[in-house]
Amino acid sequence: MRTGFERNSAPVFEPARRKMHASLPGIAPSLKVAGGYVRTRMPLMLDAMIHLETNPTVKRICPYPIQIEYESEDDNGLFKMRDHIFDLGVELHSGRRLYIDYEPYAIQQERPWMKRRTERLREVVALELGADYHLQDERDVYIQPRFANLKIMYQHLRVEDDQALKVVRKALALMLKPTTIEAVRAAVKLPGVRFEVSALHGDNGVYHGNLDDVDRVFTAIMQLAAAGEINIDLARPFTDASVIYDLEG
Repeated sequence: MRTGFERNSAPVFEPARRKMHASLPGIAPSLKVAGGYVRTRMPLMLDAMIHLETNPTVKRICPYPIQIEYESEDDNGLFKMRDHIFDLGVELHSGRRLYIDYEPYAIQQERPWMKRRTERLREVVALELGADYHLQDERDVYIQPRFANLKIMYQHLRVEDDQALKVVRKALALMLKPTTIEAVRAAVKLPGVRFEVSALHGDNGVYHGNLDDVDRVFTAIMQLAAAGEINIDLARPFTDASVIYDLEG
């Protein structure tokens, strides 16, 4: 049976680019999806991608990986075959695989049959795919301040600054843990980021300046945390006092 994780597998479904209701499809750029992005069904799924992108245990994400057929009992006790397409397939570095769907909590409350479907899908996924199934909603995605911290971490993932990564990684290896972002910043000496702008209107001059708001140390710490090289406290909003631990901390 196909799992959706095979080489060259493609999504079996793509949400409409425009919809005339509140589902609001979107696009989530991804470093863990073969095509570089996921076309999400709704904002909840879009925001859930931030968790997966910043989770160092996640190796690969497969959007809409497979459609399965399963036997289900209706309200009258009659059995019938139903089809289902998972929102995401997620493969962990450990080899474990998950299939995840996203549905707002209010919708689940309006549709009590979803609970039965979830229980049935857990059974089918375990038996036929050797994996786990999860139905997630706002209670899983929007835990604060964790989600706000992960959004900040996500914003730093695509910055390419190998020098800062190397320097901060070395400094952290030499520091006693636990430590703080402020302590790492004090221990690391990195030049600021400068820019050049050519003058306009025929002037041959070039103007130079500093990008004072760029914090190369903080960006490197965020990338190391997302890569699983360090642990950082997500239970409190990120500040200079945020605590950094070794992986066993």
